[in-house]
Amino acid sequence: MGRNRQLTVLAVLLLNANKIVPVSSLIDAVWRAEPPATADKQIQTCVWRLRNAFAAAGAPVDLIETEQGGYRIRLGDEELDAHAFEKTVRRARDLTAAGDLENAATEYQSALAFFRGQPLADLSGPLTYTVAAHWEERRFSVLEEWLDVGLALGRHAELISELKPLVAEYPMRERLCAQLMTALYQSQRRAEALAVYRTSRHALITKLGLEPGARLQELHQQILAGEGVAPAPATARRDLGPDQTPAQLPARVTDFAGRSDIAERIGWGLRATGTPRVIALVGCAGSGKTALAVHVGHGLQQYFPDGQLYADLRGQSEPVPPQEVLRGFLGGLGVPEQQIPAGVAARAALFRSVTASKRLLIVLDDVAETTRYEALLPSGESAVLCTGRTSLLRIPGLTEYCLDGLPGSEAVDLLASLVGVDRVFAEADSARRIVDLCGRLPLAIRAAGARLRARPRHSLRSFVDRLTGSHNRIAELSIGSLDVGARLASTLDQLSLAGYRLWLRLSLCELAAIPECVASAVADRSDEDTQRLLDQLVGQHLLRVAPGEVADGPHYAFNPLVRDYARQRAEAELGAGTGRDVAEQVTGALRRREPARDSHLPYRRREEPTVYDSQAV
Repeated sequence: MGRNRQLTVLAVLLLNANKIVPVSSLIDAVWRAEPPATADKQIQTCVWRLRNAFAAAGAPVDLIETEQGGYRIRLGDEELDAHAFEKTVRRARDLTAAGDLENAATEYQSALAFFRGQPLADLSGPLTYTVAAHWEERRFSVLEEWLDVGLALGRHAELISELKPLVAEYPMRERLCAQLMTALYQSQRRAEALAVYRTSRHALITKLGLEPGARLQELHQQILAGEGVAPAPATARRDLGPDQTPAQLPARVTDFAGRSDIAERIGWGLRATGTPRVIALVGCAGSGKTALAVHVGHGLQQYFPDGQLYADLRGQSEPVPPQEVLRGFLGGLGVPEQQIPAGVAARAALFRSVTASKRLLIVLDDVAETTRYEALLPSGESAVLCTGRTSLLRIPGLTEYCLDGLPGSEAVDLLASLVGVDRVFAEADSARRIVDLCGRLPLAIRAAGARLRARPRHSLRSFVDRLTGSHNRIAELSIGSLDVGARLASTLDQLSLAGYRLWLRLSLCELAAIPECVASAVADRSDEDTQRLLDQLVGQHLLRVAPGEVADGPHYAFNPLVRDYARQRAEAELGAGTGRDVAEQVTGALRRREPARDSHLPYRRREEPTVYDSQAV
């Protein structure tokens, strides 16, 4: 069998045995960031050659099946060593739970015998590193269970030779250290047991800045005091079988369009190896954060073989307590209800223990600034993808991406996926005008698409006229659950009264980018107070810092649709004369800043400044 591409394709199929693997996933595994134009044809050739190789070896002709959009390899429980390993481990745990430790130890040894070297040793690249790391952690987890059984059987002396090289190589694995300390102490080698603790503690403090955990410290104190030390109870941990992997992500958005560049960057960040990765998508209401997170999550299934966990934290409405989220996560990972402790701290500790040997993708949707994120973070090789309307940078090690409206071409592509390519192509100018009137926000574009689908005979031009002529454009771009106004209203609830009033008044400024001096004049507050309020509005993504550098400090801009919504509320809440007041304040502030450059003012020179007219916008 050929190496490189054929082996990579085979590896991906085997890692997803009995599941359909999309052709796009195979292409990504083989070429990663730069596939050739003929990638799908080359994958087809690789599969054909694999089938020939298996057939020549006597395998069934339908071993690799062609499915819609991909391929699937069908294997029984005993035909793949990974499946056979898991089955043997489950037998060992059942025997341990029943108290038959002798036979449990034999089954554990049989399971560990499946490891005959590094998985996928003939391949290189991110896929290999990910799988190798997962199975190395899996092997250690089962090895530690076998060692607990051996200690419970009184085999202290013979296990010392197994444990010493392992602890020397992995001094920060506290469970291994505790097992070696127990074995040495029970073999009348107390000084060596205490030396193991000192070595482990030094490694933890030097590399992580952490003291050993409570279990290891307690064992150390018992040995110092010369007390009797019992081995850890040999209890079977319940893990999910290979066909019970949690898959909690919402359904894939079939008409998802755009964001390809940022989706690729997020994907690379999440599937990297190392300590848990945390990535956040933040942006204003309707910017498509959840859709992007779900889209990326489904595209990364092969890199997270232990599954995906998902929780809607409802941060902008009724935040879900962390202990309830953890209860759902632990249940999804197979922890029985009666074994889930009460309280956030205890559940978080159990969650970290359960995830230590797993590679999961965890999606936390609609995270509020007040959410106790730390309790929801896993350990080990898992990754976390968050969405929220406020910055989440206070999470240690987090990478944050800000979303606003789509680029013009991607916004039109989304509209075309909703109403039909031919219809959009026939009225390309009107299509571009529609997405601009939507602020290029995916939620508003989807609402526009839903209205246009309901009127298949109406022209796009007539819909443009309807949007531009409507005094309540937000209402025109809301239908059912696609309600931009409701999403924005929930964000406004998070503002202070002063911040809210400033936002309303700034929306009446006829400036594409609003300087800080203008914002201070409109707020009628000190520069320091105004800056604090502007930071609040930017943090809630109701304003954004305009791109480009200017000499007199940052400028601020609205998303066009968000500005429409703010103006609608300003008209209803601030009174008819507010537009005139804001115009005078803006003109005065700009004249004080640039008295000699009247031609740059946004208002015509006349006796009274231009007044905002809501009907003309």
